[in-house]
Amino acid sequence: MVNLEIETILVIGLSSLIIGYLIWTIVKMKFAHRNAIKEARKDTGARQRSTIKGQISETIAPWSMDAVDSVKELSFMGSPIDFIGFKGLDGDGDVDIKLIEVKSGKSALNKNQRRIRDAVKAIDHPRLQWVEFRIEDLPELNTKEKTIP
Repeated sequence: MVNLEIETILVIGLSSLIIGYLIWTIVKMKFAHRNAIKEARKDTGARQRSTIKGQISETIAPWSMDAVDSVKELSFMGSPIDFIGFKGLDGDGDVDIKLIEVKSGKSALNKNQRRIRDAVKAIDHPRLQWVEFRIEDLPELNTKEKTIP
C-alpha cells in the first residue's frame, strides 16, 4: 500500500512538471507571437509611408525635372513608366522623346522597367532617351503612431 502511494505521488509530481513546462512554453510562444505582430505592423506602416512618399514624389517631379522644357510637355502613364516627355513640343523645332521613370529613396527599377530601359538604350537614337529621375527623400511627416495591443 505504501508502495502504491509513492508511485501515485511520483506520477502526480511528474505530470505536474510536464504540465507546468507546457504552460510555460505556451506563454513564451504567445509573447513571441505578440512581438512578431508588433514588428510586422511597424514594417507595414514603414512600407505604407514609403509608398505614399513615392506617390508624392511622382506628383512633385514634373516641376523639378530638367528633362523637358515645361510640364505641358509631359504625359503621365503611371505604369510601366511614369511619364513620357516630348521635349521641344512647345516650340517649333525638333521634338525629343524621353521615357521618364521617377524613383525616390532606395526604390529600384522593376523587371519591366529595366526591359524598357534596355530597349531604349539598344535603339541608341539621339532623339529617344531613357531618364531615371531620382528624388531625395522627403522630410518625415509628423505622424502619430497608434499602438494596437
